[in-house]
Amino acid sequence: MIWIAWRYQRLVAYALALLALVIVGFVVVTGEIQHHYMIEFMDAPCHGSELDTLARGDLCGRLESRYAQSANFDVYVKVAGNVIAPLVGALLGLLALVNELDHRTVRLAWTQSVSRSHWFATKAAVGASTVAVILVPTAIVLSWWNGAIGDNDIFARQNFGTAGWDLVAYGLFMFALTVLLGVIIRRAGWTLAASVLLFLVVAVVIPTKAREHLVAPTVHSYSIGATMGKGTVASYSEPFPRNAWLLVDGMVARPIHGTPSWREVLRTQVNVEHCMSRSPRRTHNEVIKVQSQCYRTLHVENVSVYIGTNQFWTLQMREGLLYLVFGAVLLAGAWAYVRRIEP
Repeated sequence: MIWIAWRYQRLVAYALALLALVIVGFVVVTGEIQHHYMIEFMDAPCHGSELDTLARGDLCGRLESRYAQSANFDVYVKVAGNVIAPLVGALLGLLALVNELDHRTVRLAWTQSVSRSHWFATKAAVGASTVAVILVPTAIVLSWWNGAIGDNDIFARQNFGTAGWDLVAYGLFMFALTVLLGVIIRRAGWTLAASVLLFLVVAVVIPTKAREHLVAPTVHSYSIGATMGKGTVASYSEPFPRNAWLLVDGMVARPIHGTPSWREVLRTQVNVEHCMSRSPRRTHNEVIKVQSQCYRTLHVENVSVYIGTNQFWTLQMREGLLYLVFGAVLLAGAWAYVRRIEP
């Protein structure tokens, strides 16, 4: 039974594996080139700045231009990384059950000694295993690429799914979604269209509504500056770490209860601006002084709410498990529906 299930989808599986291999090769080659140019540009004597080094024939300008040109491949890598998981999951999900249900060839298997549960479990297991085998190496290489290219924001929506193991979870979820819709619709074309549409809805809802709530964010208070002797201004404290996922940033009233929201920031900003409008200010130091007085009067402080890079893998793990749980529920629903199909 396992061999029959694999033979039914092996040609498409080979084609998808070849496509993944092409993507992996492209990512490795372009990533190494871009990383090499980035290190050259960030190293001495340029240190990441377009300096006019006349003695060296504008070396930094040439290095910056070469690095910028190599970054043009980024968009292709991101598109390929975001398409490969749902593509693999959808096509292998179609081959798992839909075609046999569409052409009614499944009746032959059910009239033999194979039970529906055994038939469904074997088909789903072979398909899901193939999805994982294709996507795991792809996810590893794309994760390396996001780490090697220093200017990538790993929390950005276009990068998050390709910067860790969630790529595999996306593919398995798409596989389960296609299987469920396939046993209900029983038409390959309509099943594929419905699966893509629903996956796009989930791919929008999860990052915008659920992702930031999967881990506890850090609430950090920071100063706006301080007026020193003879009118000099002290340095500002760091509002949030570099490459962190900033959720909220601004002024809020003390004491802070829970996690501040943008609504609280906007409301407090209006109050501070109204307070500052009452006092004259001409120089930068006078602005800081008046602002500090209003902060003390209104019991206000600057706060940033963010998810640090040290929580990236925790966020990846929890979101990936969320997709896998949803996928398991979908497969359970598909199994229950198959058992109720009239012979």
